Amino acid sequence: MLRSYRAHLALLLSLVIGSAEAQSICQIQGSGAASPYNGQTVTTQGIVTALFTGFGSIGGYFIEQSDCDSDPSTSNGIFVYDTSPSPAAVGLLVQVTGQVVEFNGVTEITNASATVLGSGNVEPTDITLPLASYSEWERYEGMLLRFPGVLTVTKNQSWVQYGELTLAPQRNMAPTNFIDPNDAVPGGTTSTGASNAAAVNAEYDLQWHNTILLDDGRTSSFPTPLPWVGPEGTVRPGSTITDLRGALHYSYGDYRLEPVGTVNISHAPRPAVPEVGGSIRAASLNVLNYWTTLGEWGAQNSGELGRQRTKLLAALQAMDADVFALHELENNDVAWVDLLDALNVLVGAGTYAGMEVDASGSGGTKSVIYYRTTSLTPVTELFSRNGSPFQRPHITQGFAVNADGGRFLFSTVHLRSKLCDNATGANMDQNDGQSCYNQNRRDQANALVQHWSELRASTGIQAQLIMGDFNAYTQEDPLDILRADGLERVLSDDSYSYYYQGSFGALDHAFATPLLSDAIADAVVWHINSDEPAQFNYADQNFSRYQPNVFRCSDHDPVLVGFSSGQLSVGIDEQEAPQGARCVIGDDGLMNLMITDPRLIGARLTVMDARGSVVLDRVDPVGHVLRIPMNGAPGLYLWRLSATDGALAAGHFVLSR
Repeated sequence: MLRSYRAHLALLLSLVIGSAEAQSICQIQGSGAASPYNGQTVTTQGIVTALFTGFGSIGGYFIEQSDCDSDPSTSNGIFVYDTSPSPAAVGLLVQVTGQVVEFNGVTEITNASATVLGSGNVEPTDITLPLASYSEWERYEGMLLRFPGVLTVTKNQSWVQYGELTLAPQRNMAPTNFIDPNDAVPGGTTSTGASNAAAVNAEYDLQWHNTILLDDGRTSSFPTPLPWVGPEGTVRPGSTITDLRGALHYSYGDYRLEPVGTVNISHAPRPAVPEVGGSIRAASLNVLNYWTTLGEWGAQNSGELGRQRTKLLAALQAMDADVFALHELENNDVAWVDLLDALNVLVGAGTYAGMEVDASGSGGTKSVIYYRTTSLTPVTELFSRNGSPFQRPHITQGFAVNADGGRFLFSTVHLRSKLCDNATGANMDQNDGQSCYNQNRRDQANALVQHWSELRASTGIQAQLIMGDFNAYTQEDPLDILRADGLERVLSDDSYSYYYQGSFGALDHAFATPLLSDAIADAVVWHINSDEPAQFNYADQNFSRYQPNVFRCSDHDPVLVGFSSGQLSVGIDEQEAPQGARCVIGDDGLMNLMITDPRLIGARLTVMDARGSVVLDRVDPVGHVLRIPMNGAPGLYLWRLSATDGALAAGHFVLSR
């Protein structure tokens, strides 16, 4: 009768090594983080399960002794560091003599000599995530593992530099994207306290031991070729790997799987620009420091600026929005105009106009609005909420849709970031998942909902769309404040727009008043940035990987909203305005204003440029026809006649010279 494989292996161990000298792999590994044989010379044996040789590899091989004891806390495998591991090969049973060392957290045998005893096979140990705790990985160190089923790529930010991907059963989402720190039921409107913070922190802990790092077996930085690269030159989160096998190693502070055999990866494709329907398309994008002043927050030289501009223009052109809210442009009158002019060169002169308000003081960033002049006409002044508690202006513009007269307010948002620089008191991290400066963001949200309510009352325009970078995930306090005011978040609950430290979440949002929300056809996030490695951006050090397309034009994904303007209120003012006065610009540059409504004779005339700056504000003598010199720069201008009894007329004209 033939002996079983395990009995045969035990017999070989006793014959070749001898019980007085032999140490099993389980004995060497021990039940703790460090080996009880650390610093000693040992002799052991096992079957080679994985081999990594050559320049830039981890340099060595893994051996395993299946069931070398009955203690589940001791590993059956160990790494043998040997840059020239002859005669080791996968499937050989080898006797190894060498010194046990703890090298940066991993138990390994070094200065090793090996003798081939025969051959054999090791069945991998199946692992199902999550583990009970992160420390449980220690019991599998050096062993051949298998992850049955499907794992999802949830992090690729170290893929380009180190050849690593982080995998989990599903994409890891920031806990406060779906767990409210204050309310047990997500979507609540409590914006103070931390009664549900324990659930947030429990989710963080779960994600910590619900992932495994897949390594490419190399130690060199920026490996060439990149491992597991897809047909579009990238590996995006959402890609899946089936029945992964590898040896568990520990290095650079992480347990990592060194792959054995083929990595069966199915690549998530890059998405086309979404269709959102409706007659008006709105978009928002944090452009990640578009600065024409070189060497500061954005591009460091003209080459970088050119590549940054190319990527942003590709995104803006592809989105083809009628109105944009753009954030993190340099706080001057050069950067936003530079990007606007470049966009108009691409899509046609005069297609888009812009408006903004400088932030107080020098430096920093601001938000701007670009709008398509053939689609929209500003019908209000440009409103701004600036100063304390804000770091930058928040602007609102009232528009009329040229095709049907539907009116809406369009507002930008860019709240205080989560970075903890100089945070004190209530702005320090409260360990509730919302990071630093949450009190400041709450104050800003409270100030904004009051400001917006006043604007809706003063303009009579109840349809409002609010878009921007809120620096708050979906269930965090600032958004609770907006929901409590009756504003509706129009994106799906599982949307995300940003990646940070291992998880995804939505920092970029779109909110609407009920009147505008009812008109929305669709609202989506276009995942062109958060799913792409940062090393695909415009920086000089990434020049060899640079692609002149939309992908990784920023670190935030843009948000797109489509709505049907025919469902919006036109309003009495707009219905009467075309009958009350008509404006024609003569070849001599004079503004010829012909008044047909007697109530508007002697009314106040206001003229604004496309940025919302007032260039003319006067009350003219009685007369049905006014001829007024216009000496402004070429571009779009808005005019408005307003009488003391409430009569109103408004329109726009273009100066060509």
